[in-house]
Amino acid sequence: MKRAQKERLERAGWKVGTASELLGLTEAEEALVEAKLQLGDAVRALRAKNHLSQAALAKLMGSSQPRVAKLENRDPEVSLDLQMKAVFAASPEARRDFQGLVKKWSMRSSAPRRSTVAAGTRGRMP
Repeated sequence: MKRAQKERLERAGWKVGTASELLGLTEAEEALVEAKLQLGDAVRALRAKNHLSQAALAKLMGSSQPRVAKLENRDPEVSLDLQMKAVFAASPEARRDFQGLVKKWSMRSSAPRRSTVAAGTRGRMP
């Protein structure tokens, strides 16, 4: 929203903010909503890149064409499971890419924990 428009709305008594502020979402909830929106777009892009129709993708994932259409059109009823299933069906290399990402996250988060556990819980009892 442009600054002038925002100021005009605020002068008129409107409160201007983000959807996250309006709904009172935590950062994690906001990130999940954004991820779901991005996955819908990614499925459409992967399907097009691989020259698949919605019906062909649906067959690969064991679903239906209307479900693929809902997924691509950001229907809030579409589960994260179905979105990931569509990504993996549309792009065989996505599974490997996702496993690499999870491994990267795991390595980042587990390193500090190991040193904390080793320093804080092992050794002699007082």
